[in-house]
Amino acid sequence: MLTRIALVAAALLVAAGAAHGGAGGIDDEAKPAAARDANPYTGDAAAIAAGKDLWRDTGCYSCHGGLAEGGVGPDLTDDTWVYKPTDKMLFKTISKGRAGTNMVGWSADLEPDEIWQVIAYIRSLYLGNPKKIIW
Repeated sequence: MLTRIALVAAALLVAAGAAHGGAGGIDDEAKPAAARDANPYTGDAAAIAAGKDLWRDTGCYSCHGGLAEGGVGPDLTDDTWVYKPTDKMLFKTISKGRAGTNMVGWSADLEPDEIWQVIAYIRSLYLGNPKKIIW
């Protein structure tokens, strides 16, 4: 009986681990691009260049300024943000938009990897305090 309880408990632990994406949900590589917590393109020069092109082609500059310095939309280069500026939050905002603002969602126009490239470009423009970087 005790062996059976131990086997059931072990099976439940394995199932719980699988439900959370493996090792505590930290295995972003196994997740689809839209479900990742961190940008797979951070610091990737080719992705930053592609993100810059997407920034221009989709018209992000029309609200956020040519170098993301702000305008109608907020400045994306500083360290003063309304929401915690994690990669996941930024991905969600670009993908789904932000209710009550002019920020529309881009998931119908951009693939998840393209959204990550735009985020890589935005991150490359950061002018804030390096000690406040949380991505």
